[in-house]
Amino acid sequence: MSGRFRLGIVLRLREMAEETARIELSRSIDVHQRAVAVVEAAQGRAGEELRWLAGLQTKRAEAGQLQSAVFAVAAAQRAIVATQEQLGRATNALFEARRVLADANRQREVVERLRDRFQVAERRQREHLDVLAMAEIATTQFASRRTRQNR
Repeated sequence: MSGRFRLGIVLRLREMAEETARIELSRSIDVHQRAVAVVEAAQGRAGEELRWLAGLQTKRAEAGQLQSAVFAVAAAQRAIVATQEQLGRATNALFEARRVLADANRQREVVERLRDRFQVAERRQREHLDVLAMAEIATTQFASRRTRQNR
């Protein structure tokens, strides 16, 4: 019984670890989705800056405006690189959270299988004891009948 009690505690701890891993995966998915949105926004801003620069190149523009547009495009491209790096980190965190959840799930399943094996062993032990008890009863009844017949 003591072993079953400890196994129940271990199973509960594994379930808690799995739930924590699920929460972390959910958080990682949220962070990843936000990072994707930030990259898309940075790419949109870069597209706007490129259109502005292209528009300035097709018409007469002052050198200062062209220089500002070139700087804006360069800044937008740097922003894309920075947001893509953030997206890469978020993707790595997402994959790690998935791995941790898979490990937690596997560990919980191992404990559940162990618990099931213990339950089967206990059931077999009870059945065996029942068979022994029935055999003892049958033997006693047989011996009583024999004794009564011999009198």
